[in-house]
Amino acid sequence: MKPIADTGVIVALLAADDPAHAWAAEAFRNQSPFYTCDAVLAEACSFFVNPRPVLTLVARGDLLLDFNLAEELPKVLALVTKYADQPMDLADACVVRMSELYSRCKVWTVDRADFTAYRRHGRQAVACEFPPAK
Repeated sequence: MKPIADTGVIVALLAADDPAHAWAAEAFRNQSPFYTCDAVLAEACSFFVNPRPVLTLVARGDLLLDFNLAEELPKVLALVTKYADQPMDLADACVVRMSELYSRCKVWTVDRADFTAYRRHGRQAVACEFPPAK
């Protein structure tokens, strides 16, 4: 099973005051390395004054970049168009597309509302791991 990291699990891991911090820390202890994409990294970095903590996760191998947006652009654009009413951001579109590329995968995300609505291959639920509901 290929673990895929969305932005929220990365931010929660690095922000000790985040409500999902313990969940994210356990996920990284048990599931690393996570696969992700440049769009998720950029979005995660935007939550911090300095990108160093996010980039350090990549440098030490806890996050692996495993997505080529240039190659996947037609499929990503189709997803963004399909979910224009939500609207789907680039990071989410890339993560959903990553889930389509790997038959056995799970997405770690705090974004329950969107990821329970998104579908891979147009009809299949995206397998996700969410923090415990409060």
